[in-house]
Amino acid sequence: MSIVKRLVILLPGFEHMPVEAHYRRFVREAGKTAPVYGMRFTEPSSLETSTAEAGVETGRFSLDTQGDDSSVRTDFVLYGLGDITLFYASRNPVIRLLSGLFALLDFIVSGTFFRFVTTSWRYALFFVYPLLVLAGIAAASLGAGYLIDDIFPNSPFVLPGTALLAFTCLLWFASAKLHLLLLMDDWTFARDMARGKCPEVMTKMENVIADAARQISQTSNDTEVIVAAHSLGAICALPVIDEALKHNQSRRYGLLTVGSSLLKVALHPAATRLRNCVAKVAQSKTTWIDAQSLTDPMNFYKSDPIRDLDIAKGRSPVLMQVRFRHQLCDETYKAIRRDFFRVHRQFVFGVDKRTRYSWHAILCGPQRFADIAARGGLPCEQTVCADDSLKIVGPAIT
Repeated sequence: MSIVKRLVILLPGFEHMPVEAHYRRFVREAGKTAPVYGMRFTEPSSLETSTAEAGVETGRFSLDTQGDDSSVRTDFVLYGLGDITLFYASRNPVIRLLSGLFALLDFIVSGTFFRFVTTSWRYALFFVYPLLVLAGIAAASLGAGYLIDDIFPNSPFVLPGTALLAFTCLLWFASAKLHLLLLMDDWTFARDMARGKCPEVMTKMENVIADAARQISQTSNDTEVIVAAHSLGAICALPVIDEALKHNQSRRYGLLTVGSSLLKVALHPAATRLRNCVAKVAQSKTTWIDAQSLTDPMNFYKSDPIRDLDIAKGRSPVLMQVRFRHQLCDETYKAIRRDFFRVHRQFVFGVDKRTRYSWHAILCGPQRFADIAARGGLPCEQTVCADDSLKIVGPAIT
């Protein structure tokens, strides 16, 4: 029986979720995925949380995975980046809206938006989305004001008052149902990361990077190390690997980015440090897998970070182009496909059918990360794996 020991650094995306919620979701979805891949999960220890080491809430837990001829102990360190996102969400709604607009303007004036267009036009549409929502709200509010003004033409306060009331109600609706203020916070955070603004947030991010690198450096050489990030967690994952390389360049680290928003920040001209981290990781022995999906409008589909950042030396990651419709039963896929936030989260949710990509099977399963990259995905027999469920692009790092 093969026995694998593994340490996984988990970096979630821009979600207002505490560590406990991320942990419950991971364990729940891992349990859903396990029988699909012929595995059994057990928890040798419950979640332990702390806040002192990284400046954000940190969770530690372990999972044991048993297969036909394998046993894996995976220790997880989960960083609650929700502590950072809640900093933005706790502000006054007007401030959240205005700072988001200012951030979007920054991305346009700096030319970053036009880099989105040439890198991934679908992501450029995602950039425009909140602006279209706001334009629709403004037009509808003004229309409501003129309509009521026609009914009560003699009052000078009817038009502005009605328009303001309609704007407030529609803004609340857009925030609750269309995630508008969350998107504004997301773009504000991205701008702050690119320009190194907001010292409180930057300090917490630096503490997470330093603490994660310390956790890795204390791990024995026979333990496999993977840094796994979803969405905007990727902008923290690359610096974590870069910092770990400063302690030990000879070790081969694993890097898994899924639904990555790395280029959202790295394409900004001010994000020099992040681009340097990407270059150093690409020039190291790190095995990097980047999972992308056409269905998800919030990731850079068909992008290659090394190519798109004009990094002259370094290997590209193994690019996995995932089809969610082939991982899920028809009812589940139909239920989520029009909710782009839920589709974006599917990268870290469980699956109904076996394909070459699964967040939980990669992080918890018996296959070593370097072997998965070299093979182009998880083992998947033709009888249970659709041909076009996943397309592999780019070289495996061996």
